[in-house]
Amino acid sequence: MSLSVNLILSAFLIFLRVTGFFLSAPFFNGNSIPNQIKLYAAIIFSFLILNVLVIQDLNLALDLSIIEISILIIREILIGVCLGITGQIIFAGLDLAGSLISYQTSLSFANMVDASTQQQNSVLSNLLTTLGVLVFLGIGGEKILLNGLIKSFEIVPLSAGNIFYVGPYLLEIATFLFLIGLQITIPFIFVILLIDLSLAIFARIMPQVNLLFISLPIKFGVGLVLLILLLPYLPTIYEILFARIPEYLIKMIEVVSG
Repeated sequence: MSLSVNLILSAFLIFLRVTGFFLSAPFFNGNSIPNQIKLYAAIIFSFLILNVLVIQDLNLALDLSIIEISILIIREILIGVCLGITGQIIFAGLDLAGSLISYQTSLSFANMVDASTQQQNSVLSNLLTTLGVLVFLGIGGEKILLNGLIKSFEIVPLSAGNIFYVGPYLLEIATFLFLIGLQITIPFIFVILLIDLSLAIFARIMPQVNLLFISLPIKFGVGLVLLILLLPYLPTIYEILFARIPEYLIKMIEVVSG
């Protein structure tokens, strides 16, 4: 295969991996960024990578079959998506924490449209994820993700990579998602549990009282106070969580490399 065709194919495969990454990575995959800008950014970033990295010879034959080309295309897209999902795990954990807190504090009925996804979500989930995005950008999180993407081309060449080992590792980091949600929600769960026990005792003493009428404002008020007390510590908590993204990205790249 001539050098020009090999170079064009290399650029196309790089573009596919970058596009898959932009479709799934936090901040880049939000609807707040127009699709045209994402497309232009993916093209520019792909050519920058093509100029910076030493593209290894793919050793493709002229009689390359459609199936082999399709495998190359699908593999590069999935590698990019897997890298993006790895960075998205923490934000999914924050969204889970917001949903759990909303349920515990009787705010699950209060929903609003998430500007990044254009979908209905709980108010607290939007609050936690929006604050997370601000902290993420404040510590240069987008640079961390892009560095991980560039690193993937150094460790996983365009003609290599095995996505069949990704599943078990995604399950492993998914447990981190639930840990994030539970760790942030534990203070709320503990306090609301005490309130429920107190109300149960109160119901035994005064069974004629409508507990539903009393419990809703109490849980809402206590949850609001806890949230106000927690807010000053959230940026520090977020920084600790985001500091683990490079570790997960490198591990994902190593898993894909086989």
